Amino acid sequence: MNLMGTFIADLVLQILSFVAQNERENIRKRQAQGIAVAKAKGVKFDRPEIVLPENFGDLSINGKRKGFLYRKSWKCAK
Repeated sequence: MNLMGTFIADLVLQILSFVAQNERENIRKRQAQGIAVAKAKGVKFDRPEIVLPENFGDLSINGKRKGFLYRKSWKCAK
């Protein structure tokens, strides 16, 4: 490739890189705005709290002794 072709290819690559960077910045701004609006409306972003049954500790210990997984202990608790 000659010098002019290399220059044009580099120029096109730089322009595409600039456009992509601007788009990423715009996406982050829009996302931050959406999160701010959602928080103002009272939307919670945390995981929901899981209430374990009172006997879950016993079930998990028994399950461990018997070789069960904790998931099976959780199913037994329901």
